[in-house]
Formats: sequence, structure tokens, C-alpha cells
Amino acid sequence: MTDQAEPGRRQARAKPVDAARQWTRRAVLDLARQSGGCTVTRPTFRDRPDLGMTTSDAEPMAGFLAVRDLERAAREFTRGYVRQAREDGHTWHEIGAALDLGPSAAHRGVSLAEADYDDVAGDPDGEYARRYGRTFAWTCPACRATVSDRGPSSGPADDEQGHADGCPRLTDAIAARETPWDETGSGR
Repeated sequence: MTDQAEPGRRQARAKPVDAARQWTRRAVLDLARQSGGCTVTRPTFRDRPDLGMTTSDAEPMAGFLAVRDLERAAREFTRGYVRQAREDGHTWHEIGAALDLGPSAAHRGVSLAEADYDDVAGDPDGEYARRYGRTFAWTCPACRATVSDRGPSSGPADDEQGHADGCPRLTDAIAARETPWDETGSGR
């Protein structure tokens, strides 16, 4: 993406991000009330209480508990959509790009695909991962088998365990990985 396109992309994302903030705020207030938490009235502008403008907000303890519940729910939804994307044939790289994980990948010194896999498969150094390994399960639409996906590191032949023998999707994925890049940078 060119530098000239970046401001347009940010501007296009501004409306949905603002809407998500508004919906999240309403959800936090609703969850806080439903769990018995209190709401409080605060100055709209913390640095200008003299303006007399106020807003309702969740009491902090109830508010951050509601936010944690929303984070967990959003995480479950994210994993579900990633699962669907893998089933639809999207690569870890494509999903990572859609999730805008480029800055995180660059900061950590990993590929976009690895950043995405780490994001959905969990902590590679966690106790469960050390004991049992990390996988992300999805159902292959071509062979209807459950695939235990180990991420983007070694290629589909090694990383996508569970495909049925002769699965055309796995065969195509292996062939695509082995296709060299052409001079234009496309291919694969």
C-alpha cells in the first residue's frame, strides 16, 4: 500500500471504529447494570469540570469487569471468524493483514502470518502449549476432516495435520507453496 493510500484507509476505518466505541460503551453500561454494578456521573471533560457537562459511566470496578467480559466474547468471535476464514481457504498471512497485525509483527520481528497464528492460537510459551503443542482446529471443506493447524512455519504438508488422504485442498496448498515467485512478485 502506498503512503498516499494510507490516509484514505485510516479515514475509511474511522467510522466503524467510532461506532464500535459507542456500542462498546453502551454494552459496558448495560453489563455493569445487569451485574448489579453502579453507574456514576462524571464530568464529560475531566480537565474542565467547570463546564458543568456530565456523562453517565460505569463505576470503575464494574466497568472494567464488563470490559473483560466483552474482550473474552470478542476473542471468541475472532477465533470463530478466523476458523471460517481458514475453512474458506484464506492464508494466515491474509488473515493477519485483515486483522491489521502488521505493526505487531514488525515490532516482534515475525512474519504477518506468524503474528496472526500467535494471536489466535495463544501463548507459545504457555503451559498448555509446552505440554501438548499448539494447534488451531478447523474443518477442511474439501475432505470434511478436522485439521489441526500448527501455523505457517513449515508449510501445509507438515502444519495441516488431519486432512483425508488425497485431499485436493491440501494438494493445492502444497503446490501453491512450492510455486516460485515470478519476476512481478506474484505467483504462489
